[in-house]
Amino acid sequence: MNISDALRETCVIADLKGETKEEVLRELVSSLKEMGLIENVEEAVKVILDREKLGSTGIGDGVAIPHGKMKKLQNVLCAFGRSSKGIAFGAVDGQPVHIFFLLLAPEESTGLHLKMLSRISRIVRDASFRKKLMEEANTPQVYKDIVEEDKKFSG
Repeated sequence: MNISDALRETCVIADLKGETKEEVLRELVSSLKEMGLIENVEEAVKVILDREKLGSTGIGDGVAIPHGKMKKLQNVLCAFGRSSKGIAFGAVDGQPVHIFFLLLAPEESTGLHLKMLSRISRIVRDASFRKKLMEEANTPQVYKDIVEEDKKFSG
């Protein structure tokens, strides 16, 4: 499964408005709801916040991959957001988070869930890719960059 199988361009937010962890999560989850991919924003936010209680999904270098598993989902879903100001997210390096890849997976999909987490963490390790994501002017270009970067690891 590629990131493009889970991420739609309409779920890419190039300029997050939220200023707190919960506001950003709600904004990202709302993009999934607007596309009809999930039914309940509150349930999804709760699932992700419950996962955050186990340890922050802020992996460092300005990146977070908040995630969780939900009942009633058929597929792995992804939303992307970018915050130019940065959000205090409890990241492992203590730095603000600017790049967010939110993942929701079906409750029974452990293997697929882990595979997607691995793919995302692999592409965001590249400092030049993170820089490019932060510099892009618009949503279509951000989406295209994510898809192109992920293709480098396909095959």
